[in-house]
Amino acid sequence: MRRRLVRGSDERGSAAIELLGALPVVVIVVLCVLQAVAFAYTANAADQAVRDGARARSLGEAVGPAVERSLPGRLTASSVTYPAGGVRIEVKVPKIAIFPTMKVTREAVFPRTVP
Repeated sequence: MRRRLVRGSDERGSAAIELLGALPVVVIVVLCVLQAVAFAYTANAADQAVRDGARARSLGEAVGPAVERSLPGRLTASSVTYPAGGVRIEVKVPKIAIFPTMKVTREAVFPRTVP
């Protein structure tokens, strides 16, 4: 008696094996995209914060509180310095899984205005 092969029966489970093979690649790509988004978000927030800090310094106000007020959420300035009449800040990028710790550094100078 001959066995009758059902179409596709000899390939049972191959889709699951292929999915398991592709899954690590998909996870790594998603993590890379998330880290890139976190970096861009931090860079944008640091740009605004350093401008606000430089504006505060040009008006003779406290720089640190102006920078911290401008940074959203859990972002904080790890350092605030005052080179050549401007303001320089460093902000740590939120770390996603396997990536190393990164920092964004921004600098801005506003002309001094006397009220």
